[in-house]
Amino acid sequence: MSEEENRHNIYAYRWIVLSVFIIIALTSQLLWLTFAPLSSEMAILYNVTVFDISLLSLVWPLVFVITAIPVGIFIDKKGFKISVEVGALFLAVFSIVRIFSVTLEYNFTILLLSQIGAAISQPFIFGSITKLASAWFPEKEQGLATGLGTIGLFLGMMIALALTPSIYLSFGLEKLLIIYAYLSCAATFIFIILAKEGPLVSNIDTSASFSLHDFWILSKLKPFLILEFGFFVVVGGFTALMTWLEQMLHALHGIGINEAGLLGGLLIIGGILGSIIIPALSDKIKKLKPFILVDLVVGTVLLYLIGIISNYELLALIFFITGFFLMSALPLVLELSTQFSGKGMEGRASSLLWFFSQVGSVFLIIIIEPINTIWGSYLYSIILIVILWIIAFLLFLGIKEKKA
Repeated sequence: MSEEENRHNIYAYRWIVLSVFIIIALTSQLLWLTFAPLSSEMAILYNVTVFDISLLSLVWPLVFVITAIPVGIFIDKKGFKISVEVGALFLAVFSIVRIFSVTLEYNFTILLLSQIGAAISQPFIFGSITKLASAWFPEKEQGLATGLGTIGLFLGMMIALALTPSIYLSFGLEKLLIIYAYLSCAATFIFIILAKEGPLVSNIDTSASFSLHDFWILSKLKPFLILEFGFFVVVGGFTALMTWLEQMLHALHGIGINEAGLLGGLLIIGGILGSIIIPALSDKIKKLKPFILVDLVVGTVLLYLIGIISNYELLALIFFITGFFLMSALPLVLELSTQFSGKGMEGRASSLLWFFSQVGSVFLIIIIEPINTIWGSYLYSIILIVILWIIAFLLFLGIKEKKA
């Protein structure tokens, strides 16, 4: 085999590596939102409050906030393969531990601790997306690779919200947790067997130390500071919207649980398609900023319309289009962050952005209900997010994208 053929085979393997990464990303989201659509049932089974059940999901962004910075340095030092393997092992082990919360007479403490353990996986997985893209994909494909990598996150959310209730009603909670444990262990095994570190291994910083210095340097860069704010309000706002979607739609438009779930599914399906098409177009014309700005404008306008339009068919279309544009901004901003962080800093850069997204998620999730209580409508919570997104758009106008 010639050297050229060998190089072709090596780079062709990038699609297998990306595929097994998507499976792991999907699994992490599946474990995160397992209990979100079962809140009332879980509260009865474990004899706790609905707020206690909400902690099973809320601990994930809280754990992320605590671990994101040291994990980002770990990713840059060890590479994406080892980092994702660590995250995958946390998923597999604690997906099994969750089962014991049922067998030991519905012990909520075990369940909460197992969710905390599984949550440790998320920064290892999220922070490795751009590292994988830069290690395996040529520059002209990195936007597409990042977009495809984030699809696993969206798919996991969709499966968790759409299929979990059906599996629970058909087989019960213990079988549900066993099924998800099998999936987690299988995904971990497949990743460990098939994933490889990329041929562009020069971007691994073996001298990286667990210091805040590099993060401070990044945050002092004005463009990167804008990206941090964007992740705080946009990703945080999106997470808060998904968390309160059922309550918001019911209170504002009288929409039931099943219909709200379908709208959430359309939002994510639109996001999956957008995360393939828009980053591919961005790679083709070698521009990121124009697409990000369009995504923010469309997403902001449509979010406001979600708050004031009650026609279900029109809402379905709005949710799909919102997902298509808004969620596709995520991989674009992650790719843009590498322009300012430089080679060898991809893990720290993406981990820092995810850190701010999780802080924003916790803040906005917590503040939505008090705003609804004070002003008497979830519309004012939506307006707050709209205002924050407008500010993000205005700030992004000032970013100067580096020439390709």
